[in-house]
Amino acid sequence: MDPQERRKLILDRSAEIFARKGISATTIREIGDAVGVYSGALYHYFPSKEAIVTELIREYIDDLAERCKAVLARDLPPIERLEALTEVALATSEQYHGATAIWRRESEYMRERVVEADMSATADIMQVAWREAIREGVEAGELRGDIDPEAFRELLYDAVWHASRWFRPDPQHSLSGLARTVIAVFVEGMRLRSTPAGAERTATSLAGS
Repeated sequence: MDPQERRKLILDRSAEIFARKGISATTIREIGDAVGVYSGALYHYFPSKEAIVTELIREYIDDLAERCKAVLARDLPPIERLEALTEVALATSEQYHGATAIWRRESEYMRERVVEADMSATADIMQVAWREAIREGVEAGELRGDIDPEAFRELLYDAVWHASRWFRPDPQHSLSGLARTVIAVFVEGMRLRSTPAGAERTATSLAGS
């Protein structure tokens, strides 16, 4: 096995063990046993367990950021952009299932690694993109302005973030289909609705009776 393949195997097996046991409870020996090398040999690929964690995060965040930038480059209307961003978030969560599982389990530790590795700006690209799409949707009169946009964003984020815990795509259930479902459930409730004709007069009549 060439060095690149061995490095990829170390990352994959480490992600599985970290997600199952937690980072602090995982030893270098366990990772070495999982990839079939002596624990000392792992240091030829990564200087520490923390370096393995950092690389797992970097792979996930870099890919997520690039896909997010590709969506933004399409200059989609706000709600279409939210759907496209949601599909990207779901796809990367599925592809990097180990990294996202670790992040859910040990979010504070993972965030510390992000800050130490100077990846905070890259990690926040998706959140900023969602925030901007929601803001533009409200300003364009497509989304309601009476609901806290940050609360809406957090609810949308949590729905997408935790979907990879239970959703597995198959020929009948695609990631794009799930993205449309998430947007339908959340955005339809956030969508601005015009007052039906005559409703204002009826409300006024009722108030005066």
